[in-house]
Amino acid sequence: MPSYSSVLSSPGVSRILGTQLLARFAFGMMSLAIILHVQQMYGSYTIAGIALGAETIGAAIAGPLLARRLNKWGPRKVILTVASISSAAMLFLAFFDFGEIWTIFACLVIGLTSPPIQQIARSLYPSLIAKKQTSYLFSLDATLQEFLWVFGPVLATMITATYSSSSAVVFMALVQIVGTYLFSKNPEIGSMNIPKSKRRLGGILKNPIVLASVLINLCLVATFGGAEVGTVAVLGVAPSGIVIAALSLGSIIGGFALGHRAKTKWALLKFLSIVAAGYLAVFFNPTDLIWITLCWFVTGLGVAPAFATTASMISVSMGTSDSAEAFGWINTGQLLGFAVGAAVAGILIDHISAESAWFVTGASAALALIFALATVRLNPSLEHKDA
Repeated sequence: MPSYSSVLSSPGVSRILGTQLLARFAFGMMSLAIILHVQQMYGSYTIAGIALGAETIGAAIAGPLLARRLNKWGPRKVILTVASISSAAMLFLAFFDFGEIWTIFACLVIGLTSPPIQQIARSLYPSLIAKKQTSYLFSLDATLQEFLWVFGPVLATMITATYSSSSAVVFMALVQIVGTYLFSKNPEIGSMNIPKSKRRLGGILKNPIVLASVLINLCLVATFGGAEVGTVAVLGVAPSGIVIAALSLGSIIGGFALGHRAKTKWALLKFLSIVAAGYLAVFFNPTDLIWITLCWFVTGLGVAPAFATTASMISVSMGTSDSAEAFGWINTGQLLGFAVGAAVAGILIDHISAESAWFVTGASAALALIFALATVRLNPSLEHKDA
């Protein structure tokens, strides 16, 4: 019977997991740091939401495009090049203010040059483990990612409150470039050979499992955009990092307890139901700090298991030549979802009320459930009895 300990004991797994977490740590800080920095610069949640939307749209565009370059240029060259540009754009955002347009453009560049760390790692995982360990490794990966969202928002608010919002952005730049370098030095990355896909760019979306995963992930992550912007607007800067981290804490617990138990076609729908229940419950007391924290914690219990389940489905359904692009499109869906969720929430906050952002989270969670129910027949079995 596979277990998390046996997965971690596989050669290279712990090292790949650890370095990719460090390389992606800036992403855990990014959304809240950008919101805080741009809102303080211009005093507008709308501009902050648009800037964050520009960054996420840029990353959404870059995801599948950079995935296609991995087999041509090699993973190491790709991630080191784009991480350098992205980090430089962060420093520009931190130190220069040439107006709203240039600030939004800097955020777009940050997104367009986001290093595809997760796509590379998830494409590499199947070669490091036995097939029966697939659900355990992807559950572990999705769960450990949540540490980024636990400590990232808290660190972003702490640095902003203690020093300045620009200091938080500078810290992001330094962590990203150092983490990406260490990840790139793994021998598995240097020797990684991704076969050239026989499909045209975007052709992978004709696969119904990939398309369903993109749509579900888009809706799921749109809830995060609304939740993050809404939490800051409703509760203020000081407690928002800790409250948002409660969602990720719940996700960590849910990931370890439930993520590897995804065996049937209905598993994803069950996990998304937990997410929706937490988001809808917030309407009972939409401005109370304790209640919002509790609701976000409950929501989180289904998040990592849902991500792990979709990643496992792609892994068992796609060949190596297509999996990187498939994960790239899923990442694009997630980022577009976050961009739309954050932007719509920002507009609703400025023109209606702070708590109106919860309509974004509730509606997006409901859509994710609808897509999951409509496509449940497509889900492959994740139960592996072979060694």
